[in-house]
Amino acid sequence: MKKLLILTAAAMLAAVPAFSRTGIVVAHYGSSNDQTREMTINKITREISEAVGEGTPVREAYISPVVRKNLAGKGLEALSPTDAMIALRAEGVDTLIVQPSLIIDGGEMEEVERAVEGVRPFFAEVALGRPLCFTPADFEQVVDILAAEDVDGADAIIFVGHGNELPSTATYTQLDYMLADRGLTGRHVSTIEGYPTAETTARQLRRDSKRIKRVKLVPFLLVCGNHTLKDIAGEYSDRLRAQGYEPQLLKRGLAELPAVRRIYTDRVLGMLRESTQK
Repeated sequence: MKKLLILTAAAMLAAVPAFSRTGIVVAHYGSSNDQTREMTINKITREISEAVGEGTPVREAYISPVVRKNLAGKGLEALSPTDAMIALRAEGVDTLIVQPSLIIDGGEMEEVERAVEGVRPFFAEVALGRPLCFTPADFEQVVDILAAEDVDGADAIIFVGHGNELPSTATYTQLDYMLADRGLTGRHVSTIEGYPTAETTARQLRRDSKRIKRVKLVPFLLVCGNHTLKDIAGEYSDRLRAQGYEPQLLKRGLAELPAVRRIYTDRVLGMLRESTQK
């Protein structure tokens, strides 16, 4: 497969125009749900495209093979990050910007990094954007967004992310700590499959106040898909109920918030400015 990629790209190098051109790949994990995809990741791509203007081609890519297969079955274009980058090279792009719409620097980010390294030799310049939470300043931006979430009559809010068993699950604990550092009692970050757990967060709520009963669950996930509708609404909520709490789920993807989408757009615009100044 790697040999085929090299041969394909080499052939394209001989065929593309010699002038310099910049192109952008927006790499999403993806979603098979048409409605939530339109409300979230498609909006991210569209807003980035509008911000950079008509002269800069923007391609949307999907990291998940399962999502790509599902969308292809519906007759929709579903490029992998590698396919999208090669397509831009075939169009004459030699300066490449890749922005993942990922939240943490986890396994999916590593996949994008590997894909970028695989095609890097065929571009004059390649820039890879950060996930939502990477630098301390990034975390502060995200905490600003979490701090603005309306309680909606609940006693507390839990922002529930996916989590993992990698070091990057510490992203969620850092956000939780930063909320506490701002004195935002009753606002916590938890995970479905990592740390903090539902039980950990329940203990934090008890330390906050014994009067907390109703808890608003806000998905800390880019789209409102199966993890929200099954995992958070199901097992996670059940585990909270076992701890004596009444969970109230908000069915909303993080990328439905304009402030979140703007962060990704700003990352792309920043990389675009840097490339033109060189």
